[in-house]
Amino acid sequence: MNDNTPPQTARPRRTRLFVVAATALVLVGGGAVGYALVAQDDRSTCENLLSDATLQRSLGDAYREDMDCGALGRAIEDAATGSAPGRHTLPEARTMQATLAAVSRDIEQRQEPSIPANLRAPLAAALADYAQDTYEILSGVNGDYTRRADSAPWQDGKTVRMSARLDDLVNVIRAVSQAPAAYADVRAAHVRTCATHLAAVPSQATGSVYTGPARSCAVGLGYYDGIAYDVPKSQASAWRSSVLQRLKATADSFPPYEVNRAQYIAGSWQQAVLEQVDSDQTQFLKDDSSRIVGIWTGARGEGVDSKKVNDLELTIADDANSSSMEAEETLQCTRRPTECG
Repeated sequence: MNDNTPPQTARPRRTRLFVVAATALVLVGGGAVGYALVAQDDRSTCENLLSDATLQRSLGDAYREDMDCGALGRAIEDAATGSAPGRHTLPEARTMQATLAAVSRDIEQRQEPSIPANLRAPLAAALADYAQDTYEILSGVNGDYTRRADSAPWQDGKTVRMSARLDDLVNVIRAVSQAPAAYADVRAAHVRTCATHLAAVPSQATGSVYTGPARSCAVGLGYYDGIAYDVPKSQASAWRSSVLQRLKATADSFPPYEVNRAQYIAGSWQQAVLEQVDSDQTQFLKDDSSRIVGIWTGARGEGVDSKKVNDLELTIADDANSSSMEAEETLQCTRRPTECG
C-alpha cells in the first residue's frame, strides 16, 4: 500500500554543490543564467531528437528523416495520445516516455532547458493528456511510479500508467513553458487532476486520507512555481500576463460542488486566479495550493479558521516551497552540471 503523505522536504536527485555566491548569481529575479535562455533559444533544433533510436521506433511509420520540428511535434502528439482524453495504450505511453527521455537528453547535452518554438504546443498538449501520470511523478508518493522511473509503461487493471525521471519531467515542462500558453495548459491540467483527487476524499476522512491529496497537489504546484520563477526577470511580467490571458481564454462555466465536485474545484480555482492574481505580483501563482484547499474545504463546509484547515494550509505551503526549490536546483544543475554530483 502506498503512503499518501508526500515527503516534507524536497527529494534530492543530484548532490547540490552550489556555493552561496553562485546560487545568488543564478537565482536573483530569474538571474544571469536565466537570461542565457534568450541567447540560446534559437540554437535548439530537432536534430538530436530525430536521431534518437528509441523515439524513432516509438513513432513507427510516422517517423521521417527529413521531417521538421513542427512535423515531429505533431507526430509525437498523435502517437502518444488517443481518442479518449487521459486514456492511453501501451504503445502510446511508450512514445510519451521515449519523448520525455529524448527531449531531456537533448536539453542536458545543450545544458539549456529550451526546445524549438513549434515543438512547445504539441508537447504541452501531450503532457496535459498525461496529467495523471505527471501528478504522480511530481508528488513522489506512489511507489509504483518511483520504482518504475526507468522501466517501461505498465498495465494497471484497465489503466495504462507511465513513469519517468523527475529531473527529465522538470526539464521538459520548463522547455515547453517558454510558451506561456503551454505553461498555463499544463498547470491547469495538474489542477484538474488535483481536483479529481480532492473530490474523492470522504467527508469524514482523517489523517493522510484527508491531507494526502492536498499535499500531493501542493508538491506538484511547487515544481510549477519553480519553473515560473526560472523565467528571466526581463521577460517575467509579459510572460505572466500571457499565462493569465491563456487561463482567461480557456475558462468555462462550472457546476455546483454538489453536482460535480472536481469540476467545481478546478473551475473555481481558475475563476479565483483571474480575479485575484496580477502579472506584476512577485508571488504570482504561488498561493495556488492554499487557494485550492480553501475552495475545497469551503465547499465541504469546513471552517476556514478551524485548526484542521489552518494546519493543513501551513503544511502544504511548506510542501510547495520545498518542491519549488527542488525545481530551481534541477534547472541549475541542467545548466551547470559540473557543480552537481
